[in-house]
Amino acid sequence: MISDSHVITATISRFREISGISRSRIYEMLDAGELESVHVGARRLILIDSYQRLLAKLKAAEAEAGNRQHPADPAHAAKG
Repeated sequence: MISDSHVITATISRFREISGISRSRIYEMLDAGELESVHVGARRLILIDSYQRLLAKLKAAEAEAGNRQHPADPAHAAKG
C-alpha cells in the first residue's frame, strides 16, 4: 500500500479531500494552468507536485508581500 506522502496523482474527489478546495475552484485552477492534470482513460488525475509548486509559489508571494509591508528598520537592525 502507498502512503499519502507518496501519492503522485489524485482524482478530483480525492484532491478535494486532500486540499479542502471546492470542486469548482479546482476546475478553475486547472483551466488557468495553476494545477496540472493527466487523463488516464476517462479519469482526470491531478498531479500532486503541481499543487506543491503552487503552494510554494503562494508562500513566496506572501513572504515578499510581507517584506514590502514591513521593510527592515536600519536602526533596529543595527541593535540586533
